[in-house]
Amino acid sequence: MTTAQIEEEIYSALINNENIMELLPNRESSFFHIRAPSVYPDYPILVYSVISDVPVLHGDNSENLHRVTVRIHIIVDEDNYPPLYDAVLRVMDNLGFTRLQSTPFMDDDGKFMMITDWKIILGA
Repeated sequence: MTTAQIEEEIYSALINNENIMELLPNRESSFFHIRAPSVYPDYPILVYSVISDVPVLHGDNSENLHRVTVRIHIIVDEDNYPPLYDAVLRVMDNLGFTRLQSTPFMDDDGKFMMITDWKIILGA
């Protein structure tokens, strides 16, 4: 599975989850790939990207397995991310991803972010 296919699978699973859509004011327009606009009118928003795709197992001169790490930012106006975080957690678990880490962050503009990394090992 390529990076583009993984990103499409994640995007599709997230936008097709009604629990997530109910929490986002602009539904599909609340999703961004790699980078969100510096100013956005309605929060929360989600930003997703593949941050690494590394070989795990080689055999017979080819890559047999690779580990993909995906990062999802949940960006909110205030510290009210838990319902959205829980919904994203369920979607990613259902896709076979394992959570690596979650890091809360507050930017200079007062936007709160929960940044979470997820991994999965895939056959080549």
